Amino acid sequence: VRRKKSISIQEKIDIISAVESGKKKADIAAKYGIKRNSLSSIMKNKEKVLEAFESLRFDPKRKRLRTAFYTDLEEALVKWYRIAQCLNVPVNGPMLRLKANDFAQKLGHSDFKCSNGWLDRFKSRYGLVFRAQPVETAPTATVDAPTLWYQNVLPYYINDYQLKSVFFVQETGLLYEMLPHNTFAFKGETCSVGNLSKERITVVTGTNMDGSEKLPLLVIGKNKSSHFFKEVKSLPVDYEANDTALMTSGVFEQWMHKLDDRFQAQHRRVVILVDSFSVHTAVKNLKSIELVFSPSDSSCVATKQGVIRSLKVKYRHCLIKRFIDCVEGNKEFTLTLLDAVDMLNLCWRKITPETIVKSFNETGFKLETKANSNDTETESDFDLIAHAQAAGVEFPEGLLFEEYGALDDDLLSFCELSNNETTCTKESTSDKAETFVGDEDEDEGDQFQVPEQPSPSKNEALSALDTLRKFLRSQDANDSLHDSLSDVENFI
Repeated sequence: VRRKKSISIQEKIDIISAVESGKKKADIAAKYGIKRNSLSSIMKNKEKVLEAFESLRFDPKRKRLRTAFYTDLEEALVKWYRIAQCLNVPVNGPMLRLKANDFAQKLGHSDFKCSNGWLDRFKSRYGLVFRAQPVETAPTATVDAPTLWYQNVLPYYINDYQLKSVFFVQETGLLYEMLPHNTFAFKGETCSVGNLSKERITVVTGTNMDGSEKLPLLVIGKNKSSHFFKEVKSLPVDYEANDTALMTSGVFEQWMHKLDDRFQAQHRRVVILVDSFSVHTAVKNLKSIELVFSPSDSSCVATKQGVIRSLKVKYRHCLIKRFIDCVEGNKEFTLTLLDAVDMLNLCWRKITPETIVKSFNETGFKLETKANSNDTETESDFDLIAHAQAAGVEFPEGLLFEEYGALDDDLLSFCELSNNETTCTKESTSDKAETFVGDEDEDEGDQFQVPEQPSPSKNEALSALDTLRKFLRSQDANDSLHDSLSDVENFI
């Protein structure tokens, strides 16, 4: 009996190419020593063969497409192995076995144990061969891990995804009531204790690499009381609250699942890159998001300076203008957390693709963007400072607006529980972690309270809308603003 010939995935790819190029099937079958019905079977399963080849899930020399039972574990292990290769980290069998067991535990495969047999089959499936690294090929100069990560690992993900599907996520602390005359009181503070902690929030930003999309802001505050959210059924940002107003692993996991639902509804696959901080944990059951952790000291500094700094500067422009309006209108200046949320959302909308792309280019990328940029304030920093001083606002001499925007950059940004003690760490990884002391003022929630006001009725909302419409008619406004008012009117 003639034994059926087995051919490799690479040979199947060559056969598919030959058939699609118009060559005779009889000649192709004869060349590869297979029957006509075997060739027909290959063409019938063409999509599976192409997917296996293009995704690199199988060694091209393999002859069967039998998949593993623990698919998610194998995918994680292969990516870890490739990253180790990019970083010139030698990997051997025992290391791979330990990593496989570690991934199994994180992914919830409690029944998995990496045996020698499983490891051999895994290596065979992916064509892995462990070789001793020649001494002469060892690098002569020491390159830090973050640099290697950006040079070798990040391009791996960029090649797998389009730029519009690669997102960077970062958090920053914000003193949302900090006016210029308060700056020297805040400078250098960590806001771990005392009155300053009442006025801090954490803001989490996310942008894709081509600047075409910004994720909704995540704002983490200290108050989610029934009074604060009375009559509030929606916000322009995602809002979470805890006792510290800091990022925690629970908040991070919940937010990732919310984003995952968003991308699933859009039928998209994206990669989200975050710093390797302890609260940024591996999140299970993500279907549309591939979560990637960069070295904790490789935070995209230029991106933070470009995107987060721009957001903070715009926010403080709005804050000072609001203060000036109150002074000139002889009204008391008040700012609630809800006001701050609305202002943050407004400023986030003003961040342009040009600012985002520029921030990535400053880290060494060469991304193209349109030259048309509107990411400028209608009132310059100098003019705004002069206007503020004329209205009686104290602006410390010699304080630049950029410095004013950056004064709270070293605020705590995330918190973790360790040994029954809450430990909070600064954004700057060069700073040491310090113990967070609990709230000293039990009434500090009052700082965020919204004055008791009844919700506007539909008639009142329509009347306000009519006033806005009359205002737009008196201005040189574009059609989109009028369309937005029509959308609001339809909603009401």
